[in-house]
Amino acid sequence: MRRLPITAGVTLALAMTVSGCSSAGDTSPAGNGSSGEVAGQAAYVLTIARSNPTQSNFADTITKDLEAAGLKVTTEYSDYGAGADQMQKFNQALSTKPATIVLWPTDTTSLIPAYARARQQSPNTKIVVGIYKPATDDDALYSAFWGYDEERIGASSAQAIVDGLTAQGKPVRGAVLQIEGAPGGATTISRKKGFEDTLAKIAPDLKIVSSMTANWDGTEATTVAAQMFSRYAADNVVGVFAHSDVMLDGVILAGERSGTVAGRDYIAVGADCDPVGYRNIEAGKQYATALWDPFALGRTGAEVTVNLLKGAEVPKSTTLDAATVTKGNLATCDEAIGKYK
Repeated sequence: MRRLPITAGVTLALAMTVSGCSSAGDTSPAGNGSSGEVAGQAAYVLTIARSNPTQSNFADTITKDLEAAGLKVTTEYSDYGAGADQMQKFNQALSTKPATIVLWPTDTTSLIPAYARARQQSPNTKIVVGIYKPATDDDALYSAFWGYDEERIGASSAQAIVDGLTAQGKPVRGAVLQIEGAPGGATTISRKKGFEDTLAKIAPDLKIVSSMTANWDGTEATTVAAQMFSRYAADNVVGVFAHSDVMLDGVILAGERSGTVAGRDYIAVGADCDPVGYRNIEAGKQYATALWDPFALGRTGAEVTVNLLKGAEVPKSTTLDAATVTKGNLATCDEAIGKYK
């Protein structure tokens, strides 16, 4: 596996060589495509619906970069959890025997049978999977994977709550609230596990007293958090982790309405380097976020794919580094959110 640090001003140049891999168990070539130019070859991008800027920016970036390499790109969209719809689109794409099918899958399991079918019906088609790693031990079903380590994002968020309390000179003790993404979603499961396991290990006196879903929605997070702040008002809530900055913004609003101020009464930690999180960190309300850059994801996915098609040796798994971002290194988010502004 190769891990890529993503920092402001750094260009992702993926010269994917085995020597760049960080672990011996993950260094096998992902594909043996014919060397040469890729101009004119057909590529399908099957990704998540354009329901928010993150998903739209990812789709636009990877499509543009693949086209810039000379590929003829068809981009199709499916909603979260709509595995059957994406399966149908995958089958239609596969029937044309394209050079590659690049995916942000709707989940980690629905397309596994399709990957197996592709290996039989069109073995020369490169199956490149991003964001949600297929939940299978048979990594021969796909040519390469790239994305963030979502469990590490959860783990770093636990550390950020501890760091925030320490920075304020407060004891690392008290109640913690967690606002989750969509139930059953791969990102939710991984961030939750990383957060809970790490918090229990590094701060046993911090107790998660409530963990509720807000489905990645800021308004829903406001409603859920209002209930949580009311119910646990006497429990000394000292930290809140929301699985996204958008949801954390809703939490901050709910707290202010109840007289509980983020940055003063509790440490607020989110994820994704979303513009609203950036602004909340600037204002001192939010202590930290984690870098999750749709532009970097799009560029990396395109580069992995093009390198595969050119016959380069590509690590089976490429992991982007989700840096923890606080007020002291807020510029790390600049590239990630620059095109939102």
